[in-house]
Amino acid sequence: MPELWAGTDAGMAAHHWTVIDTDGTKALAPRVPNTEPELLELIGAALALAEDCP
Repeated sequence: MPELWAGTDAGMAAHHWTVIDTDGTKALAPRVPNTEPELLELIGAALALAEDCP
């Protein structure tokens, strides 16, 4: 079963996110400002990747 793993390095001004697949390939690795709209957009992008996962 394909899986994605997500992690974050939370900071005061920005967060660094990484989403990898089971092979360790980066699927998403942005740095985003610490604002609610930016974080919600990033969560949406990660969920969309999960839905597209074969």
